[in-house]
Amino acid sequence: MKENLSTETEKSLGPLPLPLDDRRPFLEHLEELRWRFLRSFLWVTMGSVIAFRFSHRILSWLIHPIGRVVFLSPAEPLLVHLKVALLSGLALSLPLLAWEMWGFLSPAVSVKERRPALFVVPMSVGLFLLGAWFGWKILVPLSLKVLLSFSSELFTPMITLGSYISFVGWLVVACGLFFQMPMVMMFLTRIGWVSPRAFLRQWRVAVVSILVLAAVLTPTPDVATQLLLALPMIALYLISVGLAFLVAR
Repeated sequence: MKENLSTETEKSLGPLPLPLDDRRPFLEHLEELRWRFLRSFLWVTMGSVIAFRFSHRILSWLIHPIGRVVFLSPAEPLLVHLKVALLSGLALSLPLLAWEMWGFLSPAVSVKERRPALFVVPMSVGLFLLGAWFGWKILVPLSLKVLLSFSSELFTPMITLGSYISFVGWLVVACGLFFQMPMVMMFLTRIGWVSPRAFLRQWRVAVVSILVLAAVLTPTPDVATQLLLALPMIALYLISVGLAFLVAR
C-alpha cells in the first residue's frame, strides 16, 4: 500500500528528494571535485608562468629547423609566446594533473584494479612523449623539406610565426595521440568490445589504412618517404595486437 502511494505521489509531484544522509556523500564528492579542479588550474598556471620565462628559448628551438619566420600583426609575437607558455605549462603539470585525477578516482577503484591503473598512466604518458619525439624528429623535418621544395623564384616562402607554430604543434600532437593506439586496443580488449583475434584478422585493413594515413601526412609521390612513416606505424599496430593478447589472458 505504501509503495503504491509513493508511486502515485512521484507521478504527481515528480521524484522525491533524497534524504539528507544520502545526499551528503554526493555533495562531499562535488566539493572534492571542485577543489581538485582549482588545484589543477593552479598547477597549470604555475607551469605556464615558469614556461613563459623560457618561451623565447622554446620558440628559438622550435623555429631552428626552418631558420626564420615573419609576423603580420604587432600582437602576433605576444600571442604566440602565450600559446607556447600555456602548452609548455600544461606539459609540465601533467604529472600533477594525473595525481589529482588519480586521487579523485582511487576510492572507487578496488585494490585488485589499482595496480593496472597505476601502470596505465605512466605508459600512456610515455607513449605520448615517444609519439611527440617521432613527430618532431622525423615528421616535421620531412614535411618541411617536401612542402618547401615547391618554392621557386616565383614563390618566395614567407612563413608567419603563428602559422608555423600551429603547423608544428598539430603534427607533434597528432603523432603523440596516434601512439596511444596500444592503450586503445588494450582497453577495447579489456572491456570485451573487440577480441585480439579480430584485430589480427583485420591486419590487411589496418595496413591499408596506415598506408593511406602516411600518404596524407606526407604529401609526396615518393614511396620511400611514405614507407618511412608507415613502417613504424605498422610495427606499432602489431605490438598493440600482442599487448591485447596479454590483456585477454
